[in-house]
Amino acid sequence: MDRDDTLRKAEKLLRQGRLDAAIAEYARVAEDQPSDWTTAMVLGDLYARAGRIEQAVGQYARLADHLAREGFASKAAALYKKILKIHPDDDAALLRAAEMASLQGLTADAREYLQSAFRQRLQRADRSGAAKIAQARAELDPRDPMGRIDSARMLVELGDTTGAAVQLRAAGEIWCSVGKATEGIEAWRQALRVSPDDTVTSGLLVEALLGLGDIDGVQEVAKSSADWRAVAAGLMRAGRDADAYRAFDLALLADPADIDARVHVARSALARHDGVKAREVLAPLATSADPAIQFVFAEVEFRTGELARGQAVLQRCLATRDDLAGPCVDMAYSLGPDAPETGFAIIATVVQWAEAGGDTDLAIAAIERFLTAVPADVAALEELVRVCGHSYYENQRYRAQVRLADVYLARERWPEARSLAEDLLAARPDDSRHAERLARALTGLGVPDVGAVVRASVRRVTVPEGLDDFAALLPPRLSTDEDGPTADSSVSLSDWGAIAAAAPTAVPVGPPRMPARDPAAPPAAPAQPSPRVGVGAISSDTGPAPDPGRSGPDVFEIDLSGDLDELLQPLAAPPAPTEPALPPSAGPEGLDVYFSGLRERTGRDLERESAELAYEQASDHYNRDEIDAAVACLQAAARDPSYRFRAASMLARIARNRQSMEEAVEWLERAGESPAPTVEASHGLLYELGDALEATGEVARALAVFMELRSIVPDYRDVSARIAQLSLRLTEWSDPAKGPA
Repeated sequence: MDRDDTLRKAEKLLRQGRLDAAIAEYARVAEDQPSDWTTAMVLGDLYARAGRIEQAVGQYARLADHLAREGFASKAAALYKKILKIHPDDDAALLRAAEMASLQGLTADAREYLQSAFRQRLQRADRSGAAKIAQARAELDPRDPMGRIDSARMLVELGDTTGAAVQLRAAGEIWCSVGKATEGIEAWRQALRVSPDDTVTSGLLVEALLGLGDIDGVQEVAKSSADWRAVAAGLMRAGRDADAYRAFDLALLADPADIDARVHVARSALARHDGVKAREVLAPLATSADPAIQFVFAEVEFRTGELARGQAVLQRCLATRDDLAGPCVDMAYSLGPDAPETGFAIIATVVQWAEAGGDTDLAIAAIERFLTAVPADVAALEELVRVCGHSYYENQRYRAQVRLADVYLARERWPEARSLAEDLLAARPDDSRHAERLARALTGLGVPDVGAVVRASVRRVTVPEGLDDFAALLPPRLSTDEDGPTADSSVSLSDWGAIAAAAPTAVPVGPPRMPARDPAAPPAAPAQPSPRVGVGAISSDTGPAPDPGRSGPDVFEIDLSGDLDELLQPLAAPPAPTEPALPPSAGPEGLDVYFSGLRERTGRDLERESAELAYEQASDHYNRDEIDAAVACLQAAARDPSYRFRAASMLARIARNRQSMEEAVEWLERAGESPAPTVEASHGLLYELGDALEATGEVARALAVFMELRSIVPDYRDVSARIAQLSLRLTEWSDPAKGPA
């Protein structure tokens, strides 16, 4: 057909007022050319003008849908408005108009369109359709809380309280996520008014109110067992224990099958010392194999005095769940002040389990934590001394022995105090406090002449054999002063105090023994004064006359050269077989030789004391998990041969824990440069060295080390199996056909 001719004919008919005829001509063009949107628009207007509404709506809708697809949202929205103007109840046009408004950001217009569609469907009793409109209102902008609230109102009108609660809960979450907690809480309160049994919303509201500190308000909204447990926890934090116990009871009442609630109720009963109720509440869980539940049973046994049964249950728990060791120690810590025997029973169980697993550090840490709650517990201190028997823990053992000795003294356990004080004095003769402890113990035992016994003990451990008459000239050993506060030392030490304190300058020196003179010998020349000797009160020059009014022992001015030669004779090196050595000069040169050696020995003592202190500090750092600080101290201690084995061994273990195997090998080799403290320790070092070498891929060296160890101890651990395995690997590597294993 001729489009232009047909359109001219249609326009002529319109001018003549023949509307129906004109519509027919325009319809012919629109049917022949569907993409002629201009003609379609004119045809729609003519349909509306003629009152043919359905046909007009069809034309407008077809054109609007096309424009919407092409992205012309505003033009499409104008056409939908034209539809709604001539047909306000058009459901599809309302939804499409709302969609176009939303695309343009006109949320208010979109909300009005959806509200109109919702009302119309509700009037038509189309509840399912109305619910879809409510859902569409929420999805119009998922991050708009008001849209969620509008959707909830629609759902309430439909009687869908569950759906309304979901929308209100989502609105509250959106409010809270943008920092508007007050609006969020109000939305959740509305949700609970709509659906009182909504435990999900009540949980959110409880958490929010607890965060705001509104503990009383939270009790009004708590619903589920979890809610009441959260309320109880908040009340406990606020110090309202009685209210917390009631909240735990309500938690169990809300859900009798809630195991956590039952456990909490049992524990709250134990806190009130109501063991009967605790057992009654836990009775339904008696057959449970859950270690956490069994742990609560153990707590009931301990708190009710059934220590043996509690230990048995606790052993089973630890065998299954090693992470319960911490709660065990916490329980012992809390029980210790009021029931030290019960607390130690728990600690003893943990220590036994830890030692069985080779974790001595954990055992020591458990005892020391308990001792912070009960510092003077004898059983715990004795156990700590026993556990620290390994050489690496010798400093901790020493400190534990000091604490234990003071507790023995405070409790007047004199025999144990005496034995331990003697051991401490032998270990650290330079510390005068050990002599004081020994004196107090001897006094408590009623030993006569306490001073003489203490002097003998001090002399026995401080004076080397063969130098009894020369004790005043020996340098005192330096003290690291590492044992903490001592026990009450108010007992008078009378006349032995100065000797017990080992102060060399306080020892008086008597007149020299004069050698017998040979009558046939010529008269001796007058003795020349010798230089002053700076040791104690000994002097070789003449000084002022003694003050008659001054108290204290007489001090003689003497020539020491002859006596010193005689006293130093046992220290002199044996004469060489070919050329006998001459005795030291009777003059100052003899003293110079002696004091030069004395200075060397003192220097060595200082180095040894420095290494000892560094090793002790390393132990403290290591047990506090300050590994880097421990490494620095161990490296310092390893410079001294006396501590090289122990320090280097620990450095190797730390390096191995850090996966630095080459460094571990290096430190193990350094440890092997010094004698081991025990034969077993040397065997263990070889085994660790072989294992480390194998880990670094040095199979041949590892095999050599293991073979050396087997030659010393044939049945040591799995050495034979390791040798067989390493030999096989070397054989495979040596076979070119097989290549590396």
